[in-house]
Amino acid sequence: MTKNNSGLKAAILTMSFIQMATNAVSSILANIASEFPDASVTTIQYLMTFPNLMIVVVSVIAAGLAERISKRTLAATGLLLAVVSGILSFAVHGSILILYVWAGMLGIGVGLVVPMANSLISDYFQGNERDTMLGYQTGAANAGSMIMTYVGGVLATIAWQFDYLVYLLAIPGLILTLMFVPKQNVVTKDTVTAEKQKLKISAYEVSFCIVAAVYMLMFYLGPTNIALYFSEKQIGNTMTAGTASSLLLLGGVLMGFFFGKLAEKIGKHTITLGFVALFVGYTLIYIKGQLIPTYIGCLFVGMSNPLVMPQCMGSVVTEDKQRSTVMMSVVFAIANLGTFLAPGITMISKMVMHAETAASRFAFAGIVTGILACVSFVWIQVSNHKTKA
Repeated sequence: MTKNNSGLKAAILTMSFIQMATNAVSSILANIASEFPDASVTTIQYLMTFPNLMIVVVSVIAAGLAERISKRTLAATGLLLAVVSGILSFAVHGSILILYVWAGMLGIGVGLVVPMANSLISDYFQGNERDTMLGYQTGAANAGSMIMTYVGGVLATIAWQFDYLVYLLAIPGLILTLMFVPKQNVVTKDTVTAEKQKLKISAYEVSFCIVAAVYMLMFYLGPTNIALYFSEKQIGNTMTAGTASSLLLLGGVLMGFFFGKLAEKIGKHTITLGFVALFVGYTLIYIKGQLIPTYIGCLFVGMSNPLVMPQCMGSVVTEDKQRSTVMMSVVFAIANLGTFLAPGITMISKMVMHAETAASRFAFAGIVTGILACVSFVWIQVSNHKTKA
């Protein structure tokens, strides 16, 4: 391992800190709801996932830009936008609308950074080392979000807007990106072939886009409802809710270290295991309604993330570097569409459960993820059988 390779790994992991930066506001959603009482619960929840709508658009565009602009430049620009969005959200926050504007800026930044991080892994790492790095990258995303969420919860005890200063965590990634990411992109040898093939998405690749979207739709029910759940159950305060959100992300950090080894042993069934972890986590949170079981449930929910997303990303990688960049960007974009739509679970849950509480939403999510775990197991078994045949 050369110094430059070690530096490149450090750059990829630190730039990934902002991948789940929207989680940082999870602990202050109840505060924002109090600050703007005219806004509905769904409007407040969408403030957290609105950046993901921008990510959907920008991440796909970023894949095309990467053919003309260096990935280092795109990643650095995205990191800078994340920093600026945090500063502006802290300084100018007089209305829900302006908070949505700054949230959109954050989304543009993340939409530029994360596809480049995934693409750099595809460019410079192969085989199990690539799977391991994808696991580490997801773990780093959870670590960055965990730090932001916990520190944000602490800062929010001063005033809720202080939470946004945690986006300054993008600065180390910006510095290391400029230092260690190569100026020139890795290019495909047969560019013409790549140009012809990259827009043709197979049914196999579409299936992983769907899995990523459905997974993120269910996963983000946790971060968007945990603070509301704590307030509803009168468990602790803003800092306690911030700790719960941080534990959710800690689960992702810990599991990120094991994804490579698990993928070697059980292959695509890491996806099934991910949905099982969601089921266990949401069920624990709902059934007990107490601090410690809720904390444990949050850990399980977080552990699901590095089991599902790296598998979806790695499964669309091919020898064609340009195509891999495009496909990983597409998977990431579709996944973020699921994230953006996550607050919609509030309305669906209300219709199914005949209740409009955060607890009922966790109960609904437990039922759905239990079903998805079974469906994913059968789908992967069938898919593996067809591959062998």
